[in-house]
Amino acid sequence: MQLRNFDLNLLTVFDAIFDEHSIAAASARLSLSQSAVSHALRRLRRALSDELFVRAADGMQPTPKAQQFAIQVKSALQRIARALGGPPFDPAFAVRSFSIGASDYSCPTIVPRLVRRFAEEAPYVDIRVVPANRMDIIRQLGEGGIDIVIGCFATVPERFGRMKLIDEEYVFVVRAGHPLTSGVPTVERLHEFGHVAVNYVGCDVSLQDGFLPELGVLRRVHMEVTALEAPQRLGKDVRIAVCVPHFWCVPPIVVGCDLIASVPKALAIEFSKYFQLATIPDPEGSRVVAVEAIWDRQKESDPATMWLRDQIGWAVKQAPP
Repeated sequence: MQLRNFDLNLLTVFDAIFDEHSIAAASARLSLSQSAVSHALRRLRRALSDELFVRAADGMQPTPKAQQFAIQVKSALQRIARALGGPPFDPAFAVRSFSIGASDYSCPTIVPRLVRRFAEEAPYVDIRVVPANRMDIIRQLGEGGIDIVIGCFATVPERFGRMKLIDEEYVFVVRAGHPLTSGVPTVERLHEFGHVAVNYVGCDVSLQDGFLPELGVLRRVHMEVTALEAPQRLGKDVRIAVCVPHFWCVPPIVVGCDLIASVPKALAIEFSKYFQLATIPDPEGSRVVAVEAIWDRQKESDPATMWLRDQIGWAVKQAPP
């Protein structure tokens, strides 16, 4: 297809349908009639030899070809808008909000620093935190409902950008005066006690070795792996006495009994501010997990989301040693 034979106005129609998942909503956004938008979509389908969007219970859903096409279209339209003199993103005067997918690891460690940064640099920009344990968090990211997700990932498809934030170390937390606080905490001694496990989704359905697959992304949702690996490492089971959906459920439990839990070191530091807890290092060496941020590449060159990524990187670097 030669560019001179293609109506570039169709790209704005495609972009609106992709964002809105609705012919009616796209027509309202573009100030066009629904029949005009439908006609433009038919022309696009013929030009690209693909359905592009199919009707579903939750609106017009893009085909795989449309998903890939959208990345290039969004980037191209943003470049054209900037070339035509569109207003640059100025955090000091911008009035908008960002949606961030975050867990109860990120909320007390990264988000508070981000809030303070916004208060100084972007006083009119709001933050909306969406639970990262949502089963559809990646779909929300791909559809533009969320700007960025912070978490632990194994596989991330090319359509998502990713940025490593920090290598997080895991430690055990126990009540003050726990038997493990005296003597040498060996692996065998650790496994004499019941464990509190954190499982974000509340069940093992669809989990693959602690990772939840969604739209080609594998994200870790079950963080307690020490007890789960005990049969392979020690030849015996370790009791998971309690399973909870959030890390902040752990301190009120372990502070009153002899159960133990494996948690990120940054959270162990936060816990110690409010509870009488002791930290026990992993006898087999620190378990390290990479915490990353991922985003849809459709927004790769968007100045506002580029600024957001920079601020998240800054907030992580402010962590205490």
